[in-house]
Amino acid sequence: MIQAIFFKNNENIIGFEIKNHGRDIVCSAVSILSLNTVNSLEAFTDAKYSVDYDTNGGFLKCIINKNSLCEKAILLLSSLELGLKGIEIEYPKDISLKYKEV
Repeated sequence: MIQAIFFKNNENIIGFEIKNHGRDIVCSAVSILSLNTVNSLEAFTDAKYSVDYDTNGGFLKCIINKNSLCEKAILLLSSLELGLKGIEIEYPKDISLKYKEV
């Protein structure tokens, strides 16, 4: 089962961690959404962030520096949350979403 954890500071999502694997269709969808979020942070924002990942797959973590959090970054992370919630509704046995206050 894929586990997605969203890191929140007050009401804002400031990062995420995705780990493990699920069915191919779910894994592919989660991978596309999460990688696109990281690429979009780079392309469309000035936010400073750290990324950690496993080159063999199954793990991606992205945390935005609290001092550089901006509206665009918040929107992109909220969009990822929306997409993953949709996948969780359709495939509840394959992905779980959790939140952690940091």
